Amino acid sequence: MRNVILPLLIPVVLMLLVASGCGQRTVQEKPADKPPQTAAVPLPEWAPANPSPEFLRAARVLKPIPREILVNYAEGDKAKEAEIQRCLGTWPAHYEFFGTLTDKQIQQFLSKKQIRIPIRSLTPKQRAAMESFFSEWRLAMKGTEQPDFLVFLYKRGAKEDFSNVEAGFDAHGGVIVHIKFWISLSGGEVNEPCNAFACM
Repeated sequence: MRNVILPLLIPVVLMLLVASGCGQRTVQEKPADKPPQTAAVPLPEWAPANPSPEFLRAARVLKPIPREILVNYAEGDKAKEAEIQRCLGTWPAHYEFFGTLTDKQIQQFLSKKQIRIPIRSLTPKQRAAMESFFSEWRLAMKGTEQPDFLVFLYKRGAKEDFSNVEAGFDAHGGVIVHIKFWISLSGGEVNEPCNAFACM
């Protein structure tokens, strides 16, 4: 079962499958206030002013969802534009989490288009990045109908100690990258809450 949290990402995914933007990486001119180490790494326009090593590590692998696709989805609708801005506000945390993957894990993701790690096997840095993702999501979605991501995992069957949950990333169709959680239920079913945030 697949549970994509943000409804806006369903039509975006469909458009991305026929758009050429995800297959191209545009190198942006480095702003003067960016640190020197970002010069060789094309950064999305929503990147933090001082990206962390983990963010830069992710940026070397992932491509941002082209803004024109998001603009086309919004079609001037203020509510959709606000929804996109909230979504963009969580993407740095997605990148930070991805950037904590080891070299071996990134290679597995690139070859299999998926990486799954039992949450209780995450490194301290990976666990902290996951918790930061939950916090940033909660902050960005405050006051909206979007659920708290952590609470949503519990409602979908996650145990409090996460002993039945794997966390990781999945490249849907080999193109759209999702942060994803695999929740194993007692009956053998697996719930898969996820959220798209980048391209391959």
